[in-house]
Amino acid sequence: MSLLSLNFWRKNWEASSIPDLTGRVAIVTGGNTGLGFVTVRELARKGAHVYMLCRQESRALAAIEKIKSELGQGSDLKVDYINFDLQSLKSAKKAAKDFMERETRLDILINNAGIMATPYELSPDGIEVQACNGTGHFALTVPLLPLLKQTAAMPDSHVRIVNVTSAGYRWARGPDFSTLENLNQESWSTWGRYGLSKLSNILFTNELQQRLIESGTTNIFCTSVHPGGVSTELMRGPLQSWPILSPLVVVAKMMLLSPDQGALTQLYAATAPEVEEKDLKAALLFPIAQLTPKNDLAEDKERKLGMQFWDLCENLVNEKA
Repeated sequence: MSLLSLNFWRKNWEASSIPDLTGRVAIVTGGNTGLGFVTVRELARKGAHVYMLCRQESRALAAIEKIKSELGQGSDLKVDYINFDLQSLKSAKKAAKDFMERETRLDILINNAGIMATPYELSPDGIEVQACNGTGHFALTVPLLPLLKQTAAMPDSHVRIVNVTSAGYRWARGPDFSTLENLNQESWSTWGRYGLSKLSNILFTNELQQRLIESGTTNIFCTSVHPGGVSTELMRGPLQSWPILSPLVVVAKMMLLSPDQGALTQLYAATAPEVEEKDLKAALLFPIAQLTPKNDLAEDKERKLGMQFWDLCENLVNEKA
């Protein structure tokens, strides 16, 4: 067990606590590695039909074969791949369309894919790449809402939308989502841009939950989760920004949670009956599965930032996808 995990470990909730998911259908973005891989594996272990959404087909298919091997379930395992590029609004929208052409229900959506602390760069859509943590998942999620609502209306439904954020959302300063130019400000630091993207994940969760309630759908539970400091491929971003940090990676990995530990909070948010029992709508969860207060920006009581971000994403999708 890593040193950091000793501070976070919650003894009474583990992957074995996940209820039977037979008949449920799930989407996990970025599911071919790290937290996403563990999340796909554990949902599939409990009987869910899981769709792994990621960019590279070869890596996705290799990950699916690895899951089958680890679980020893061979061809009986229900895990499929759909192409999804977080940095492309068109790709995100098409992934939603491809999924809806295959399935008639969606019980669990886990927006797990992420980009962290990369050097300043614009996506092909002209969006700062870390900001795609928010815009890409918006473009995927919104087209899926009718199917999520349809599933929520079925008997014994337990529909969840989980957006993976980070404690780094607290690094966001002076957020302004009114225009793409403001979103793309190069003057913000690498970590500041990351914090802004992770703040947008929480704001999207808040606004999405409120809009669902206002539309009369009260039994879909949206949560934001911080997995903790986890040893995953996200470390590539900081190393691109600061190559001098390379010798510290080995030491850092000793201090970080393993992907198996880091995935627990999003698995809890996606499956635990307690989420509904405690009415954890728009909740922010820190590891492991702990309800955590938001700062004032993330609370966004007047919904100014949330609506601003929603409107910006809507305009970007209409323009570019």
